[in-house]
Amino acid sequence: MPYSVNWLIPDQVIFAHFSGETTEDDLRGSLISVKDIIESSDNQYVHLITDTGDVTKAVPSHKALQILREIGTHDRLGWNLIIRERSPLVKLGVALTTVLNKSNTRSLDSLEAAETFLKKMDESLDWENTNRDIVASG
Repeated sequence: MPYSVNWLIPDQVIFAHFSGETTEDDLRGSLISVKDIIESSDNQYVHLITDTGDVTKAVPSHKALQILREIGTHDRLGWNLIIRERSPLVKLGVALTTVLNKSNTRSLDSLEAAETFLKKMDESLDWENTNRDIVASG
């Protein structure tokens, strides 16, 4: 499977990892999984870290936006952090979308940068319960 979606910190932070050639169905499935996982939490906000660094072929941007509009995002999604994205075009798109939609989306270089960012933005996160196994397995 070219993607996985799991709790990095139970009920607080989701870690999604994509690898290889990602299809429209993969993207659609991952977005539905994220919404379902957020729904299972009682927290006011759930943050998402998405690692795209191992993607060899991504869904074209216009198709990805269409799928995102179709599935939507959960209203309790907190920060949406995209890490290790290699495409400068995608990084620019994330920056523009963030400004235009006033969304809480950022593109960062590494998991460590995402963790540092979240520690500043949400001091309530319980980093003692971080599940490092899902990061290693991707």
